[in-house]
Amino acid sequence: MDTAVLLFLPAALLLDSLLGEPPAAWHPVCGMGRLALWAEGLLRRGPNGPGMFLRGLLACLLVVLPCLLAASLLVLLAARAGLGLDWLAAVLLVYVCLAPRSLAEHALRVAAPLRRGDVPAARRAVSLLVGRRTEALDAHGVARACVESVAENMTDGVLATLFWAACGLLLFGLPGAAACAALHRAANVLDAMWGKRNDTYRNFGTAAARLDDLLNALPARLSLPCTALAAVFVPGTRAIQALVRGWHDRYAHESPNSAWSEAAFAGALGLRLGGPAVYGSLIVEHPWLGIGTPQATERHILLAVRLMRATVALTAVVLSLVSWGVMRG
Repeated sequence: MDTAVLLFLPAALLLDSLLGEPPAAWHPVCGMGRLALWAEGLLRRGPNGPGMFLRGLLACLLVVLPCLLAASLLVLLAARAGLGLDWLAAVLLVYVCLAPRSLAEHALRVAAPLRRGDVPAARRAVSLLVGRRTEALDAHGVARACVESVAENMTDGVLATLFWAACGLLLFGLPGAAACAALHRAANVLDAMWGKRNDTYRNFGTAAARLDDLLNALPARLSLPCTALAAVFVPGTRAIQALVRGWHDRYAHESPNSAWSEAAFAGALGLRLGGPAVYGSLIVEHPWLGIGTPQATERHILLAVRLMRATVALTAVVLSLVSWGVMRG
């Protein structure tokens, strides 16, 4: 059991590294999205007043609870077959909830046209990573937006899933690990779909947005020391500045969680991230993070990808060792 605990999270990351994301046709995250569309069609009706919040809360539960229960049930069914299949099933379920390889690949697709000087192609590539309008961004703006997305999505799409999988493993064993990973991924999907500050989703999406904030709160704070420590092992990045700027600017964002990792990346890469961004017809004055240059380049994207990979690996090791220690104790 000790070895199984130590290898659990690294095994899920290894599968992601080797296989990447599953095909969309049977990707659980796509299934979560389809379930969310059904719940929204069922419940987002009527006046957009306070009652819409309750409808959104119910819709959130209609998506999150089936995902949680399905993940734990699959592991329990695998356990009945014996031969360690429950461990394998749990690892597979955590793997499909992770996306570090996909995040790196998307970022590198932005870096490649920037290297060639093809800014329009870089804008199209970065538009798949960010929610802001990209058609007016220059090369530095494209690179900066990409680095910010890598830093933020590292927490939302990877570290938080690892964190909750470890918590589920400690509290409820292998079914709990799979269930908690699915819970976080479903909440993240709902926040992406419904957590928009516009007239359509301001009330309906509030429950999903707050659930996502809650589940990302501790992982976001864990991202700061892990990023700073990982920078020690990534040439071209600065560990001390990651820690100093990350701590100084940790609350310098309207989101309660985003600045922790973004500010750490800004310090590590010597960049100034954030600032004004255009979403639809709305200009949002994001705070600036870090005190470096805003002139991000393709080189900074490559460093951000390396730092993200190192941080993810280090976090998996830390969580595995903590889980192993607690279980032995």
